Amino acid sequence: MGLDDYVRWLSRATLVVAVTMAGWGLSVVLGQPVTSWFASSATIWMALLLICALWQLRGPLISVAGLALATAVVSRLFSVLRLNLPASIAGMSAQDLDLQVATGPGVSGFEFLGWLLGALVFAQFVLRAASAALTKAPGESRESSINASALTFMRVYVGLMFVPHFASHILGGSYQFKIYILYFQSLGIPMAAMQVALAGSIELISAIGLTLGLFTRPVALLASVYLLMSMLLGGHFHIGYVWALPEGGYEFGVFWAVVIAVFIITGGGHISLDSAVSTALRESNPWLRTASLLFA
Repeated sequence: MGLDDYVRWLSRATLVVAVTMAGWGLSVVLGQPVTSWFASSATIWMALLLICALWQLRGPLISVAGLALATAVVSRLFSVLRLNLPASIAGMSAQDLDLQVATGPGVSGFEFLGWLLGALVFAQFVLRAASAALTKAPGESRESSINASALTFMRVYVGLMFVPHFASHILGGSYQFKIYILYFQSLGIPMAAMQVALAGSIELISAIGLTLGLFTRPVALLASVYLLMSMLLGGHFHIGYVWALPEGGYEFGVFWAVVIAVFIITGGGHISLDSAVSTALRESNPWLRTASLLFA
């Protein structure tokens, strides 16, 4: 059995697990006392999960990146879901408030299913990248194909790292949103509600743009600046460098920002929506060639 046969079987297994996850999540939404905010967010992302799961059956590597994003969001939403909320959050410290949204009892077993689907998506990415390297386009070296896949993996990974943040900020529901308002207020950040919404929106844009390679350069610039500002407003530069320090130093945030800054220079590469859109614009109409430069 050849490499492409393994890819096909893995794609089918991925679809089965994705359908299972979406079905399980829907049963929670319909059968448990979740808020309408959470139900709407979860339903939208479960629909995207199913769309990407079908797309990856015959789609390119970018379809696998889309599936990775949807998998991460759905898994995060249900893995930290709190159905039994505490009677009061008054008087909680900033660290305790953060723990209320960073962790949670979640739906038992859902996190494991998320890791399983994530592992299948990762394995599929590796096999598809290997297949692309073996069947490289004319004039393309195997090394350049491997380098393109490696750079794509880095871009997808740093994009997915935003998922736990925007999922809690703007997708988790009113309880999590209120927690973050109080958390931002404890840090002395003015107009906390607006700042939480703004932070979550930037994180969502960064995750989608980097993971799918859409408007990669401006999104990478936005994400890098945002991370550095987060380290500044969160007081991490005053704490010190090492991330393991109490309350966290600026090591992790700066490292993350620097890695993302690489894509300000490189762009999304040929395994990205930027590349697909640019090619389509150039081929469809000569008058659109200038517009295609926005995605180059």
